Amino acid sequence: MIMSVSFWMILILLIVYIVPTVLCLILIKKKDYKKLPAKKRYAGFWWRILAGLIDNIILAIISLALSFMGLPFIGFFIYWLYFVILQSSEKRSTLGMRVCDIKIHDEHFNKLGFWRLTGRYFATGLSGIILLIGFFMIAFTKRKQGLHDLVARTIHTID
Repeated sequence: MIMSVSFWMILILLIVYIVPTVLCLILIKKKDYKKLPAKKRYAGFWWRILAGLIDNIILAIISLALSFMGLPFIGFFIYWLYFVILQSSEKRSTLGMRVCDIKIHDEHFNKLGFWRLTGRYFATGLSGIILLIGFFMIAFTKRKQGLHDLVARTIHTID
């Protein structure tokens, strides 16, 4: 019996969005948030949109170049590694975030690890599934967190 396309689409959605989100919720130890230091402020909606726009322009150029070289599917891995590796580095930011002077932290303003940021990256897709509500939450939450930030317990600050 051949399985239907809708079965495979649901399975892929579960694997790519739901499983990482559930793992983040289960594996990340919940700690109380520290008070924001006086010299820092949370990165708001528009600053994060600008940083994301810059990052996506950079990645679109790279993906386009890879497509012309006959490697169109490698773009998925490039996007994932770009965000996770740069955000887990000592700079704690992607190139777009650096332009906007934004850094990403955990709830105690510590550097984030590769796997936690991987979970956050895939939970970002969940923020976009329901009419982008997970992204719009950034404008209305106390710590300027989107759904994916709440799941991974991350904070963005402007230094």
